[in-house]
Amino acid sequence: MFTQENGKFYVRIEGRFESAHFLYQYFADGTDEPIHGHSWKVEVFLEGKTNIRADGISYDFLTARNKLMELVHSIDHILINDHPDFKGINPTSENVARWFYSGLKKEVKESEGKIRRIVIHEGPENLAFYEPET
Repeated sequence: MFTQENGKFYVRIEGRFESAHFLYQYFADGTDEPIHGHSWKVEVFLEGKTNIRADGISYDFLTARNKLMELVHSIDHILINDHPDFKGINPTSENVARWFYSGLKKEVKESEGKIRRIVIHEGPENLAFYEPET
């Protein structure tokens, strides 16, 4: 019976947003990168407290999904550099990934889950991911 197969379960949620950014002191001469935009995607990989429950669910991701959408809406169609959380912080894909982790960790923990990885796609070809230390 397939329910007897052993393994580790994870679930994934995602969000998409359109935003612009530029990196501070990007060039060798200390000048900033020009403002430019991306079609971003964020993927969040989650794990439940229990690998799999008797009802076949490893992690009910509804709470995390709702919080993710709240965060996505707050960063959608803006210049990320102007977001209050990014004042003076380079809005790299890496820092955007950590920002999503910081915004999600409380709700995920309260719903008995763990964030295993956050992937930020900066357009269709480039990505960075963040794995929190546990």
